[in-house]
Amino acid sequence: MASQIRSSGYVPRDSVQLFYEREGSSGARSILFVHGLGGTTNTFQPLVSGLQDFDLVRFDWAGHGRSSLPKSTSVESYLADCEAIIRHLELKDILVVGHSFGGLISLHLAAKHPDIVKGVVAFGPVRPPPEAGQKALADRATAVRNQGMGAVADAVVSNAFSPKSLVNKKGEVALAREMLTRQDPRGYALALDALAGSSEPAWKQIKANVLVLTGEEDKISTATAGADIVKEIRPGAKRVVFKDTGHWHTLESTEESVKAIISVAKDIT
Repeated sequence: MASQIRSSGYVPRDSVQLFYEREGSSGARSILFVHGLGGTTNTFQPLVSGLQDFDLVRFDWAGHGRSSLPKSTSVESYLADCEAIIRHLELKDILVVGHSFGGLISLHLAAKHPDIVKGVVAFGPVRPPPEAGQKALADRATAVRNQGMGAVADAVVSNAFSPKSLVNKKGEVALAREMLTRQDPRGYALALDALAGSSEPAWKQIKANVLVLTGEEDKISTATAGADIVKEIRPGAKRVVFKDTGHWHTLESTEESVKAIISVAKDIT
């Protein structure tokens, strides 16, 4: 089934307007979805039909999708985006589902608000990059600012999907490309800057149940990287590896992603 949106609109946060969508079952466990770099609410669109028993909340980061452009961004500003949505919609005891950079933001949120975040499902969460990674992000930001999203979109998509998905998931590949090419280059570049300057979460402050999902073919957040994150969080963290999957887990392994989210939701008390 397609989405059946119960409410949508804009939430103010300082000088920006954050677009959100809400669907699913009112009064059920709330799931807050946090997309990653170059994503939008549609990163999670393939999952929602299988999660209608939950209260589903998606939003676009400041500078991404349908949200307005901020003057600057950082891990702290993206956390503030999440907090603004949580306050506006009065969300409590939530499960947070994050992808990539959104996975890192989700873990920061869990560490900062253990009273609100009861579970985290992190798809390919990234960690603050080393110096070489910071330079690569800065070079990409420069290319985007000077030439637009077309300068990087196809390379990003090709690198993010597994070889099998590039052949067999053409619609999903097209969706990822559409999300990237539709981004405001300024917002995307600001997000690259934010990732380059990002920090580690306060790992030991995370009290939520955490499930880290990594793709067997993920070159951006490898299975080894996922295992290292689980070691940082233990004992309340687990890891699952998706076969034939790159970095777009929700698009490449949709049914497995839905099952993983439901499994964590059921474990939350």
